[in-house]
Amino acid sequence: MLARLSTVSLAAAALACLLAAVAIWRGSRAGEHRALVIAALGASAVHLLASSPHAVDVRALWLVTALRNLAWLLVLRAQFAVDGRHASLRPVRPVIAALALAELLQVPLVVLSDMFTMPGAFLLIERVSNIFHLLFVVGMLVLVHNLYIGAGAQQRLRLGAMAGALVVAWGYELNVFAIQYLSGRLPDAVVLGRAMAWTVVATLVWMDARRKPVPRFAPSRTVAFQSLSLLVIALYLFALFAVDGALAHSDAGLGALSRFGAVVMAVFVGALLASSGFRAWLREAVARNFFRHRYDYRAEWLRLSGTIAGSGPDEPSTLEQRAVQSLADIVDSPSGLLLTPSEDGEMSLSARWNWELEVPAAPFPAPALALFADDRSVVALDGLRDRPGLHRQIVPGWLLGDRSVWAMVPLQVADRITGVVVLARPVYARRLDWEDFDMMRIVGQQLAAHLAENAAQKQLLDAARFDEFNRRMAFVMHDIKNLASQLGLLVSNAERHIEKPAFRADMLVTLRSATDRMETLLGRLSNYRGSAQAIGGRAMEPLRPADVVAKALSLEIASGLVIVHDGGTAPLLGDGEALDRVIRHLARNAIEASAPGRTVEIRFPSTDRLAAIAVEDFGCGMSPEFVRSNLFKPFVSTKADGFGIGAFEARELIRAMGGRLEVDSRVGHGSRFTIWLPRAEAATGNDRKVA
Repeated sequence: MLARLSTVSLAAAALACLLAAVAIWRGSRAGEHRALVIAALGASAVHLLASSPHAVDVRALWLVTALRNLAWLLVLRAQFAVDGRHASLRPVRPVIAALALAELLQVPLVVLSDMFTMPGAFLLIERVSNIFHLLFVVGMLVLVHNLYIGAGAQQRLRLGAMAGALVVAWGYELNVFAIQYLSGRLPDAVVLGRAMAWTVVATLVWMDARRKPVPRFAPSRTVAFQSLSLLVIALYLFALFAVDGALAHSDAGLGALSRFGAVVMAVFVGALLASSGFRAWLREAVARNFFRHRYDYRAEWLRLSGTIAGSGPDEPSTLEQRAVQSLADIVDSPSGLLLTPSEDGEMSLSARWNWELEVPAAPFPAPALALFADDRSVVALDGLRDRPGLHRQIVPGWLLGDRSVWAMVPLQVADRITGVVVLARPVYARRLDWEDFDMMRIVGQQLAAHLAENAAQKQLLDAARFDEFNRRMAFVMHDIKNLASQLGLLVSNAERHIEKPAFRADMLVTLRSATDRMETLLGRLSNYRGSAQAIGGRAMEPLRPADVVAKALSLEIASGLVIVHDGGTAPLLGDGEALDRVIRHLARNAIEASAPGRTVEIRFPSTDRLAAIAVEDFGCGMSPEFVRSNLFKPFVSTKADGFGIGAFEARELIRAMGGRLEVDSRVGHGSRFTIWLPRAEAATGNDRKVA
């Protein structure tokens, strides 16, 4: 019953192939690709009918199978060479030729089966025929893998139906030929499965014919290398099976000897594949013979970008080391050095990557560096050790004398040299050609730009540190100027009131306060921290505005230059020392801006959440343009002896305390500076809510 069902299913599968061929012939555009698909479907239909039990002679079935396989090989070739871009076929032409030869060898096998009639000869020839078919099937699967993996994401969507048909067809045929090789016959269930598989193939091929043509295939070097390795392994296994099958029937000793030899050969092949030198040679051979260019520039660029960015977990920590690694990876160099110019114009060691080579203190003299910068070419040291030339004048002797040193790559940007990368000899040291030199030179220029940018960033950071120190010095100088003014006012008052005990007591307090402020200024210079901490730097505390004003302006209040109005009892939250400096600065500027005989007034406005100290004068005032553009601009002053830093420092100090400094000024009427800070009660209430 199952035998009849399998026969009927083969006929039905053949009918499906013929119907798919007719549908493609009537429904798609004419062309070589369509004709090949129709021919392959027709050959498949004939093969399915011939595969029925006792339909044809087994030797005729070998030829029919070969005809079907060759037809599908041409279809697969057309998938690679679509749109007339036959350059993409170059990497797979040797594989296609080998598979075609494996099927054409079926003809001499049929002839040999007629020539040798001794017992067992036909069985041996049939097993060899199966081996050739198995070899073809494995090769077809490798090519389908290349076809699909080598296509882009968009192309894979268009290629999916045909690739699926080829995978189903040759994936099942692999099992068919393997079972036939091992058992000598095909079970009915396997025949039934073959019919079902080819019915699916016919359906998928018909679906593919309704799609647009597949764009050009462009296999990567990794795919080609892996595919070639798989094909070599498959050839080795099939050769091993063939030899073992031939020797096993001749003599028991020869069979055991062949198995022992197979084990030895397997160990040898495994050791060969484990050798990094052999893999490098094989990769070089694939790139040289199968591809127009040695390098996959897209892959190399992506690897270069990833290495420079330090995206991998095992990447070196410094940019200099990553620069050496990125250049060494291109030519498979295991290690390298980076030499960069020092301040005296000579090269010095900047970074190592996996290389403990002894480097002299002055590895590259300045004259040789100048010649190297003018030459601008990559130096292959193997070519210099045997013959003199220009580069022998610019390459130091310690590099020429060490055979492990392989190449030197200049890093140049904007006609100046930023470094030289010295590369170690790889395991497989091939002769460098023009493409290697161009690749390393371009990558060297890119690395030079990265290193120059990194050096510029370091210089900017140093400049920012100096700028921070200079700004702090400006603040300190401004505070010293204020202290000098205060001491000058004290001296002028002492000439009139030195005999009064109360004045002498206040003078001692003022001198002690000035001394404390001088020590604080010195502490600010020695404690180099961030700008906000350098301006303020102390803990916030509740302060009564009236007490802060009375302490900061005691002399001015005693001299009648400043009038303090009532209020200022509600505590605010601030830094006492910083607030003292701000009030002194604002009051002193207000006194200087006021006309002789006019006083400066201090008021204490407030809101529910804020407390303020307002310093108001009735002097010349300022224009809105000056307040908006120049008042808080550092190093801009209207005074002949001013630093132009006081207003900027005052605003930054208030901001560091979480407040703001408001300015209200009118030309000819005067100015009012208002310091707004959070009230201590409001801040405490917010803390409780947060808690």
